[in-house]
Formats: sequence, structure tokens, C-alpha cells
Amino acid sequence: MSTQNPTQPNCPPRLDLSYLPAQPLYGQTTPMASGPSEVGPTGLGWQLSPEPFRLSKHQYQALLDLGEMLNRFVQAIDTLYRASKNPNLPVPTWVAELYDQGKPDTLLQFAAMKRMKSHLPLVLRPDLLLREDGWTLCEIDAVPGGLGFTAALNRLYRQSGFPVIEAPTDGLPGAFLDMLKAFVPEVENPTIAIVLSDEAGDYLAEMGWLVDTIRQGSDLVAPYPNMVILHPKNVDLVRDRLVFTDPTSGEERPIDLIYRFFELFDLPNVPKIELIQYAVKKGLVKCTPPFKPQVEEKLSLALLHHPILADFWQKELGATSFAQLKQWVPAGWIVDPAPLPPQAVIANLSPGGKPIQDFQQLKTLSQKERELVLKPSGFSELGWGSRGVTIGHDHSAESWSERIDAALASFGKTPYILQEFIPAGTQTVERLNLNTGEVTPFKARTRLCPYYLIQNGMVTLAGVLATACPSDKKLIHGMKDAVLAPCQVESY
Repeated sequence: MSTQNPTQPNCPPRLDLSYLPAQPLYGQTTPMASGPSEVGPTGLGWQLSPEPFRLSKHQYQALLDLGEMLNRFVQAIDTLYRASKNPNLPVPTWVAELYDQGKPDTLLQFAAMKRMKSHLPLVLRPDLLLREDGWTLCEIDAVPGGLGFTAALNRLYRQSGFPVIEAPTDGLPGAFLDMLKAFVPEVENPTIAIVLSDEAGDYLAEMGWLVDTIRQGSDLVAPYPNMVILHPKNVDLVRDRLVFTDPTSGEERPIDLIYRFFELFDLPNVPKIELIQYAVKKGLVKCTPPFKPQVEEKLSLALLHHPILADFWQKELGATSFAQLKQWVPAGWIVDPAPLPPQAVIANLSPGGKPIQDFQQLKTLSQKERELVLKPSGFSELGWGSRGVTIGHDHSAESWSERIDAALASFGKTPYILQEFIPAGTQTVERLNLNTGEVTPFKARTRLCPYYLIQNGMVTLAGVLATACPSDKKLIHGMKDAVLAPCQVESY
């Protein structure tokens, strides 16, 4: 794994706001042509800290180790899924059935192609909620937003003189480019298209910034003009090549690699998806991340704790990594309406010391006993951006009961998972007033989002984004009151 050891300078520099991007990097934008569009909203949309968020050397090393663990975990998820479809292997068939629920046959058949067998996501971003004694890993995103945003903040703080955690030689933009080029080794200087759908429109600005930085070059990466950002409607199949019209030259150019920035549940709404999938199927273009829904489901985090699968996970991950991941990932269960025999209970689910035989029983829990999180596994418009997340003790008994009913009713289409609620710890974080320069401390709960890029099996920690929300917020995500900052490693 690529590593680095950034250190804190003796005299902290001041943040130079002239290095801020000229346009906001998050929010709805005007429709795309074949290149990035103008950004509509004004203002930053987030708060800044006067310096990067500091991590201890121990936390930094744990992040490096986590990247390797997650890479093996995603590989193990894919192995588990495929083994479950083989009746001759000792993996229960219900595993694949769970992953397949609600998915169209066309997608499942596409995912099962031999061409896809060894292909896994090249970018992984976990969500880590900081605690006093470590962190809670509550999600793993294989199509993550924030790449451009983190790269832009890294640049702002680095150019201001702060050390930041990033890929050691060419920063996040350069590492992202190198990773994609390595996926098409047979083509010199491949043409790479970031294909971004309407559903992902909030991320157009940040990905446009990232593409522009790569195309124009920066202090860390040489210019690479063979990368574009496209709306799916702007690709065509011509003479057995997937092509687009270059917005600068007007020429028709073939695409060698697509970076898919759209969710699989949204495929029916993605223009020309049939052309894209046909080109991938025929080997006319490569695509990452692959069309493999099994590696994009949150239910994998619940299955990590399933006692029947313990031997499998230990074999695939190794005893140490398996134990460590179980410590970081909250205990979880798949919300299944199927009845149990009278003598059976749901393994390890006993809120308030009460054994549970039926998820309907969750509706009778007291507020204290409802310290649980309910969320869709994936393949749903509610499966990303905290849209479908319910924190039990933050809702009335009536609202909680309605959410349980909705989750049970959704099982055949979009399974939900239930997780133990583990509160994030609090830290003192500083907020910078951009107009006056005044620095104000406040109590915050913080989420870390490390970005791991995988190139030829090697994992690089390319950047870490810290999102610090006021401590009274239970859901920690990007919001107008949050301070967002890159991370650095503190010195002693």
C-alpha cells in the first residue's frame, strides 16, 4: 500500500482563500452537454476550518490498514455471492437470493458475464464515525461522491502551506488518473469518459472540477487532455466504437474507458444505457466500477456478523482482519418478514435484553430500547446520501412503527438492514469566518471519509475528508453548518 508520513510544520501557515475553487462544488447544475456545465448555486455551501483536521499517527496507520482490509472484504463479498450460486460449495443459497432481490434479470445476467468475473470497484470510500476509542464503520461506498471535493480541499490547504494526507507523488487527481489508465494497459493515453447521470447531478460540479484539473494539469499532475465528463445521452455507437463529439474540436472521438458515476437502481432512467452495456459486453469499451450490484449492498455489513458465515469470513479475510472489522462495523441484521419456528430467536438481537423472534416486535420497544438504525441496503433512490436512514430513538413510537412496516413491506424489492446505533464521540473543531477571519471553536461529531484507489491490486490512500457537524446532530453528513476539511497527521 502506498504510504506517506506527513508532518506538521513548526509555524502553522494561514489559509489562503485565493486557492478556493471559483465555483461551488456541490449542488444542482444546469444540464450537461459533453463537458462540465456552469454551477447554479452561489456561496460555498459548507464551513471551513483554519487548518486541516488532525489525526494521530495511530489513526493514520489504522486508516492505511483499513484500506487493505476493505479491499479484501469487497473481494470476499463477490466470492461469497458467486459461491452461494454454486450448489456444490458450502455457502447457503439464501445469500445470493438476498443480494438478487429486487434486481432485474437483465442486470443480474450482465453482472454474471465472464468478462466481469475478476472486476471489482477501483475506488472505495468508507464512512467512519469517530469515537473516543476508535471509529464506527457504517457504510462502504463503491461509487462515492466527494472525490473532486476532497481533491479541491487538499489543494487549498496544501497550497496554503499545510501538509495533508494524499497520494504521495501526484495527489488525488494524479492517482485517480493513474488508476484509470492502468485499467486500460493495452491503450497508450486512453480516452477516459466520466459518465454522470441526472440522478447524480449534485456531483457534477466537483467531478467537473476534477476532470478540468486533470485536463489542464496542476502543481502535482501534468496535463492530460484525454479525459472528459459526459452525460449518457452524449455517447453513441459508431462503427463498433463507443464515441462522443469533442466539445472543443467538434470531432468524433472513441472512448476507451468509462468511469461509471451513476447508481445501478437508476439504469432505466439513464439514456443510452443499452449502448453502453452493449459496448461493455462486446469488449468495445471498459467500464469501472462494474455492473455488479452485490458489491454495492449494505447488507454485506450485516452478513459480516452472521454466525453461519463466520468460518467463511475468517478464511477469506484472515482471523485478525475479520475480528477488527467486526469490532468497527456495528452489529447488524437483515429485516426479513419470514416467520421463525416457535423455539427460534433472531441471533444476537436483544434490545433491552428482550430476545426478538419477529421484527414486528421492534415496534413495541421503548425509546431507550430503540437505539437502532434502519436503512435500505441499496438499489433504491433512498439507498444513498442518508436519504433512507432512520435512527430509532430519534423518532416517535408511531413513526418508528411506520418505518418498520415500510421496511418489512420492502423486503422483496429493497431489503433493509437494522444496525446497532453507536454514537459518535465529540471533538472541539474550529470554524473560520471567511469575512472577518475570526476563528470560533464548537463541539462537533465527526465523520472521516478516506478515499482508497486500487491500482493493480495495490491500495493507495489518496485523501481523507473530515465532516464535523454540530454535536446535536445525530446524522452526520455534509450540511451548511458542517465544517469540511482535509486531514493531516499531527506531530508530537
